[in-house]
Amino acid sequence: MQQMSRSMTRLKALTIASLKMYVRNTTGLFFTMFIPIILIVVFGFLFQNNNFKTDIALTNYSQTELSKQLVDSLKKVEAFRIEETDEGTAADKLGRGKIDLEIIIPETFGQSLPEGKGLQPVAVQTYYNESNPRNGQTTNLIVGQIISGFNAGVTKSPQVYTVKPVGVKTNNLGQIDFFLPGVIAMSIMQLGIFSVAFVFVTYKTTGQLRRIQATPTHPIYFVIGQAITREIVAIVQVGLLLGLGMWAFHAKMIGSILSFMIMAALGAAAFLAIGFAIAGWARDENQATPLAQLVQFPMLFLSGVFFPRDGLPAWLAKITDYLPLTYLVDGLRKIATEGATLMTVWHDVVGLLVWMIVVFIISIFIFRWE
Repeated sequence: MQQMSRSMTRLKALTIASLKMYVRNTTGLFFTMFIPIILIVVFGFLFQNNNFKTDIALTNYSQTELSKQLVDSLKKVEAFRIEETDEGTAADKLGRGKIDLEIIIPETFGQSLPEGKGLQPVAVQTYYNESNPRNGQTTNLIVGQIISGFNAGVTKSPQVYTVKPVGVKTNNLGQIDFFLPGVIAMSIMQLGIFSVAFVFVTYKTTGQLRRIQATPTHPIYFVIGQAITREIVAIVQVGLLLGLGMWAFHAKMIGSILSFMIMAALGAAAFLAIGFAIAGWARDENQATPLAQLVQFPMLFLSGVFFPRDGLPAWLAKITDYLPLTYLVDGLRKIATEGATLMTVWHDVVGLLVWMIVVFIISIFIFRWE
């Protein structure tokens, strides 16, 4: 019992000393805290002012020539950015705030009544975000005018085609709501990899690790103290970035903040393990730098931090499903934007746990103290 008490005292002292060392490192603190903040501020303002185009998802069930002409007429409007897709995908994008309006052209559009008695009366269905109706309703009015003109100019008949708008209750999510979890995940990765790899390599080259081995304190306490320090810094960093996004740019947190922070802490542990593995293998900065960049850069562009992974080739998307940053980005994003719980994102939780355990075991075998 007394031995355990002494061990805890040493661990506490080493953790406090490590925190003080980290805070005094102004360069490391700047890159850890302020670079992600700058990213959020810049992109936050860009997203707030990005109202030049209206995003529309269009589903055309009709195969008639008139329906194709209507689609062409809508695509000619410069203010519209139209994507033809299926109804399920369109509804999902509307619910997540990725589009302003959903248009559904029914199967009977452009079809004739029996015995040549003219065209069947049809209502083109539109859905807009009820929580943010400005863009959707304005766009809906323009679509209504286009269809009225189309009705008079093409069919040469009484009002056959009309628009039936419906407001849809959504979470009113914007671009910042999807961007913020990605930047937070990126900052966690960089903190875990770079703050560990380069600090420990520096300790190696200066001989500090070797001197620690000569002290009565077991080196494992030093390593654990460093890990606890970076977990604390990671939690503070996530809190600052999340608070900035919610306060300055009204980013939404639909899920539990506690679940979000637990997911972030788990991600930090996984990337700390990767950082320790790099630091353990590399003898100096010339080895650590390229290896850290090699690990980081592919994940930045393939894990959905800045760009959705939908556009990746199927084989590449399948590979990126298993990247640690993909698990972290997906988990944080689902909690923040869909209200998911840790049980709901169990796949991402397990993925991060597996990465943390496997890489930690590898780092034990490859770690060099000098």
